[in-house]
Amino acid sequence: MMTFFYQASSVWQILLLVTSQFAVILLIGGTVFLFRRKCKPAKQIGMGTMLLIDVTMYVLMQLDSRITGAEQGLRLPIPYVALLVVTLLSLVLGVWMLLSETKNRKTISNTSIKEAFDNLPTGVCFFNEAGLPVLCNLAMQRFSFAVCGKDVQFVTDLEDCFADGFVPTNGVRKDGKVFILPDGNAWKLEKRIFTYESGNRYTQFVAADVTDLHKTRVALTEENKQLRHVQTELQRLSTNVVTVTREEEVLNTKMRVHDEMGRCLMAARKYLREDCTESIPDSVATAWQRAVSMLKYNNDVLDEDMLSQIRKTCEFVKVAFIQTGQLPQEERVAYLLTCAVRECVTNAVRYAEATELYADFSETETDATVTVTNNGKAPEGEIQEGGGLSTLRRRVERASGTMVVQSLPWFKLTVTIPKGKEGVL
Repeated sequence: MMTFFYQASSVWQILLLVTSQFAVILLIGGTVFLFRRKCKPAKQIGMGTMLLIDVTMYVLMQLDSRITGAEQGLRLPIPYVALLVVTLLSLVLGVWMLLSETKNRKTISNTSIKEAFDNLPTGVCFFNEAGLPVLCNLAMQRFSFAVCGKDVQFVTDLEDCFADGFVPTNGVRKDGKVFILPDGNAWKLEKRIFTYESGNRYTQFVAADVTDLHKTRVALTEENKQLRHVQTELQRLSTNVVTVTREEEVLNTKMRVHDEMGRCLMAARKYLREDCTESIPDSVATAWQRAVSMLKYNNDVLDEDMLSQIRKTCEFVKVAFIQTGQLPQEERVAYLLTCAVRECVTNAVRYAEATELYADFSETETDATVTVTNNGKAPEGEIQEGGGLSTLRRRVERASGTMVVQSLPWFKLTVTIPKGKEGVL
């Protein structure tokens, strides 16, 4: 074994060649591993150097080996022991470096922290009290280049982004703390100052990708704009509905006057055709008086508000109208409540023979209520809602209100209408 390599026996040559080949394979894998893991440059250079030495030795031994039949090889005067020691040493060093690197991967070090910090998708940067960056990852550097056109060098580079007069570069748009890049991605920049127990003060900047949130906010803003437009249209339509409904009420009143006049004319015609010499019956005279009064009343109050009409109607039929509380300011609600009072006037005269009608108006922050009673005789049984009350109930329920009719021990009508809602009258 103290002889040169080319003088050694075939068995010893094969043993050294196999060991050297194994060392070469190990060093190739170790070099690739260290480069892919971005290990320290010293380890990468050491592993590469050992690989180069082993490959050179392996080639020289192949040229001088008996196996390849190179009896007339280079005949280098290199001792067999020297080649064996270098090969074993390369093998041991390669295994040790790989094991140490694998062990380091299982522990947290400054290098591993920096590597993980750089791979964060969110940009983070820390500045000391002097305003110099002490830790800044790759995402924040990319954000600074995109928005400011330069890398992060001082704390003011990012603080200037919050200024109202700051103009981003490269076509970036600013919306408060949000920066919209040309590719459509949105990044939000936040600043925070904190102090360690040791008294050291640091400033932290965080740039987070808020693309989805920004798109959602833009969509909601557009929807709110459309909803405000729809609300304006609904308010306009609600006002028109009130006007149209009032016109329908006037038309219905005129139709009732027309029908009453028609019945009176038919009764008078019948009386005249019969050539009666007797005085006109009381029923015909009463019908004529009622028709003329309705016609006169309709012409007098056409331009008055409904509550004034109700008072005059009560005066005409000899019923005292006693009101407590005030009508609500909301026109739609006030109209429905006065419709309820007007319906009770007719029923109080026709069925209860009342001389006084009581209307109690009240309201809260959410709704308005009217309670109507009279001093007439109590109903003989449960009141069956006819045309007038049924129509009133439909109107109230379309407006999301409630209507309660009490029959015993006396008549009472309670109508409640919610305020601030749009509905069909």
